[in-house]
This record gives sequence, C-alpha cells and structure tokens, in this order.
Amino acid sequence: MRFTKKTSALVMAATLGVATEAANAIDPMPVNQNGPFEFIPTLKISQGYDDNVDASQDGDERSSNVTKVAPTFLLRAQERANRYQLRYTPTFQRYSRDSDDNRVNHLASANSRLTLDARNRVNLGLNARRNQSTPDNEPDSEGASLEGDINERYTLDGTYTFGARGATGRIELDGSYVWNRYANNLGKDSNNNRSKEYNSPRAGATFLWRVAPRTQLLIEGRYADFDYTWSGSGLDSTNLSALVGARWQATAKTSGSVRVGQEEKDFDDAGQEDTSATRWQAQVNWRPAAHSRLRLNTANSLNEGSATEDAIEQTTYGLSWNYDWDGQVSSNVAYRFRDQDYIGDDDGRNDELHTVSVGVSYSFRRWFDIGIETRFQDNDSTDKFESYDRNTYFLTATLSL
Repeated sequence: MRFTKKTSALVMAATLGVATEAANAIDPMPVNQNGPFEFIPTLKISQGYDDNVDASQDGDERSSNVTKVAPTFLLRAQERANRYQLRYTPTFQRYSRDSDDNRVNHLASANSRLTLDARNRVNLGLNARRNQSTPDNEPDSEGASLEGDINERYTLDGTYTFGARGATGRIELDGSYVWNRYANNLGKDSNNNRSKEYNSPRAGATFLWRVAPRTQLLIEGRYADFDYTWSGSGLDSTNLSALVGARWQATAKTSGSVRVGQEEKDFDDAGQEDTSATRWQAQVNWRPAAHSRLRLNTANSLNEGSATEDAIEQTTYGLSWNYDWDGQVSSNVAYRFRDQDYIGDDDGRNDELHTVSVGVSYSFRRWFDIGIETRFQDNDSTDKFESYDRNTYFLTATLSL
C-alpha cells in the first residue's frame, strides 16, 4: 500500500477535525405554506478549484477553476399518514480551463410512503440520474479525444412491510428494477461503455424478530439478475446473498445495524468462472451530545465488471463527525477508505482510495448559509495509470425562501 506523506497529512487534518459537505443549517420556507402541497426551491452556488479534473496520474494533471450552480426543486404533500415527494436537482458545472469540460448533470426522484393500516406499509420510489464524468485526457484508439462518460441510470423500487412497529415479528419484502445505460463512448476498445449497459431486476426478503424492546435480530435473502444488452458481453449473471444480523437503538444516543453473510455470482456463460465473497454491511450512529454526531460504517460486496474485468469486490470503511458549535457555526469531518479487487481479465489489480473531506458552514440567516468545502483524495493502484492524487477547494453559498 502506498501511504504517502500527503495522505498522512490528510488523515491528520481529519483527526484535528472539521466537512464532506458542511452541515446544511438553512430552514427553507415553502412558496405556498397553506396549500395542499408545498413547493420548496433552494439554490447552492459553489466557486472553487480542482487540481486534477481528470483524476490523472502524476505528471498528466489538468487543474481548473470550477463554478457549480445547483438549484433544487422540491414538491411534497401529506395526506394523513401518507407522504409524497418529487425532487429535481440539475447541477451546472463550468470549468475555466476548457469549455469542453462544462456539463449539466441531472438528478430526479419521486417517492411515496403509504401507511395502509397499523400492520401494512408500502414505500415506492422512482429515481433517475444523468451524470457526466470529466473527460479522459488520453485519446481513444483512433486518436480522437474522448468526452466524459455520460451515465444514465433509472431505478424503480418498492418495499412492503407487514407487522406493527412494536410487533415481535415483522417481514419486509422489497423489489427493484435498474436500467443502466451510457449515452456516449460506445466504441470497441477499452472505452467501450456498451459493455457496462444492463437491465437488472432485484428482490429481497427480510424477517425481523424482536428480542428486546430496542433490538431486533434479522435474517435476509437477496437476489439480483444482470442482463447485459451488448451481444459481445459474457457478463450475464445472477447474484444470490444470504445474511444474518441485527438492528438496535440501545439508547437515544446509540443506534445501528449489522448484516453479514455470503454472496455468490453465477455467470450464464459456462466459460466464465463463478465467484463469491463474504458480504457485510454495518453502520453505528453515536450522539454523545445534542450538538455532536458520529457515524461509522463499513460494507463489502461484489460490483459489476466491464470489458476489462468480470467483477469487482469492493470494501469500504467510513467515519464522519458532525458538530454544531453555537447554533450558527457547524462543521463536519469525514474519512472514507475504499478497496477494490478486480476479478477476471484484470485479475490482480487492486485500487485503494483514501478520501478526507473537511468543511465548515456559517448560518447568516434562516435562509442563507455560506461555507468552505474541501476534499483530498489519494488513489493507490497496482495499475500505475490509475493512481492519482486529487484535491478540491470550494466556497459555497446556499439560499432558500
């Protein structure tokens, strides 16, 4: 592992303590307070600097001043115990170095929480995301410059819960369907985004058993099918997972959940080697005081591959601390570690990404915050072309009605 002096300094900054994204202290007011629904617009403006916009290896970095404008439009309504919400956030990004880097990303969602009666509840959601990455500084095999990958992802999901909130036993059934597509860079070389396009129906079932007033044991099964749309792909597969664990809220200060089990990926193509991994997911929340919140999380699972790998086993660890200093000044510090082991043609490749995020926000008014957001990344890869350092620094302003 390449743990550089820069990385050590970043971890020290995290230890000393300040946010990923500074805590959002604004209290937005809806346009129509007394109507059947509420419309709540907000606006976030960021001006800053990115010292490696392409996440390129040492010596190939391109830096740029960056302007971001991100309005959010929220429409919500409540009818008895049922809640409905629509949200849309376009993010405009402008790079001073090269106008070809400019882009607009989109994020939209529609969600509902329905309480049918004391024992039956349903959550429904539809999420759409269109995200363009920064362009690759390297040309493709034909010498043409590549624009940043445009990923379009749509997810339809639902969860049905049977059992009263205080019941001894409860069952949760969930299902979803994911469409993953790319709008560009659909060539035949290593930048072939067609190899990453798939449809994926998924399902899961969780049985919870209350063993104490604030503690539940659980057993869970999960299924996911991956149907790749490109005829040249051999990655069609089925993932099956079985997990056991617990959820708890020991006190008003401490809550969390943990799951651990096994995940297996079986490829439809007999020429592909099936793979498996220990799967886990855990999160612990601790609130030592009303103005201080800490969160620790970790997960391990199998992610999808592409033209250059069959699958990726990904492990993550995260720690964040939010602190409200005096009702106006708030801060957050976060550290995240991601380890990726590549399976298949890229077998043996390993990436270790360290990310430290630091920030502070100041609430001038109920409707106006300003802040500082910084992020430091160090990616250490066995593929030398994938190793990089990247740092960003932003001044932000968040406004509402």
